[in-house]
Amino acid sequence: MNIVIIGGGAAGMSAASKARRMDKNARITVLEKTGYVSYAECGMPYYLSGYFENVNDLLHYPLSEFIEHRGIDVITNAVVDSINRKEKYIESNGKKYPYDKLVIATGAEPRISEGFANYVLALRNMDDVIRIKGKIRGVNDITIIGAGVLGTELFSLLGEKYNVRLISKHEYVLPHMDRDMGNILTDILSRNGKEIEYNSVPTAISGSPGNYSVTTSRGTFNTELVISATGIKPSTELAEKAGLKLTANGLISVNEFLQTSDPDIYAAGDNVATKNIVTGSSDYYPLAQIANKMGRTIGINIFGNKRVFPGALGTTIINVMGYQVGYTGINENTAAKLGINYGSVSIKAKSKSNYLNGSDIFLKIIYNKNTGEIAGGQIIGKDNAAWRLNVIATAIWGHMKLYDLLYDDLGYEPEYGPVWDPILISASLGLDKTDQDK
Repeated sequence: MNIVIIGGGAAGMSAASKARRMDKNARITVLEKTGYVSYAECGMPYYLSGYFENVNDLLHYPLSEFIEHRGIDVITNAVVDSINRKEKYIESNGKKYPYDKLVIATGAEPRISEGFANYVLALRNMDDVIRIKGKIRGVNDITIIGAGVLGTELFSLLGEKYNVRLISKHEYVLPHMDRDMGNILTDILSRNGKEIEYNSVPTAISGSPGNYSVTTSRGTFNTELVISATGIKPSTELAEKAGLKLTANGLISVNEFLQTSDPDIYAAGDNVATKNIVTGSSDYYPLAQIANKMGRTIGINIFGNKRVFPGALGTTIINVMGYQVGYTGINENTAAKLGINYGSVSIKAKSKSNYLNGSDIFLKIIYNKNTGEIAGGQIIGKDNAAWRLNVIATAIWGHMKLYDLLYDDLGYEPEYGPVWDPILISASLGLDKTDQDK
């Protein structure tokens, strides 16, 4: 079998590696438009912040691992120009690559406001992080546009070494969080003395590296470096030109086996629509762990559709000023838009037993009043917040109800959590609410 994969990121290389394990004789070719494959995008903010100095530490595996040991033909700096579905080949740099099965794992590109491209840097791949690292040396004042996941984490980590300003068009950072949790984040950030412009957008940028003038809805200031983190746009141009079906919001449409509208073409990663486990509707989850699982699933299904990709929750956790901050499932805004009869519980509790002086944990769960099923969760805390969010994600995945979560037999050890863990407290309060409503 001749397998061609467009894109050497998480989804593409996972698909290639799993396909090789499935068939030792298949011919597998990966074409990647940059000079690198299989790298840790989520580690890039830590590299830029000086947590480690060797950029190659971001590479999961060197090229030699794929080419020499796994027998995968990896071609870097290869821009794919077109897909010929009728004759079943792709064209790149004037050369044709025939395929029996094709995987489109082209990912996404940074979304940069019109007119700002010559003044800002964006972070998406290895070339980007190397470029930014070179520019960041010797500067002190940095401005970040965008307070989503990437912008907020960059702001937090770079703020340990540099004077960093964040511009957020929202009322708080991480706009997926509900207002009550967003207000807690705002308070944490204000106590750290960090400079953030809320409800603000840049309207003009001028100047040159080391001396930019930025005008926002709040005024004008000078800065040495501007990083744009205003979201991403899925790279679906090849799929669209090839006549593959896209969703209404421009993502590649795939079935439960991650096949596109052409049964010989699969797609995975930050360019595809994904089923929302809670709502059942099509959603967008450009996250590394999901891309890796999609790629692995495709590596199996290329040889016959044997494994369903079930969907995702979009579980996200990042570092904000030393706090583990994250969310999973749906928030109140989504529940309201979809007409879900939902309830919520927000609590402040301790991360450890009182006699060990635990820190504050802020935890919120959202549940379906009709069924009692957990539908979403949000958390802010310094001690073991991440694992608590993962417990909630598992509860949602398993269609657990408030009752099930309350009686879930969590392990107890005073250093890691109180006997009445915040998870159990929130489930108990939610169950009390539903009992009162009956």
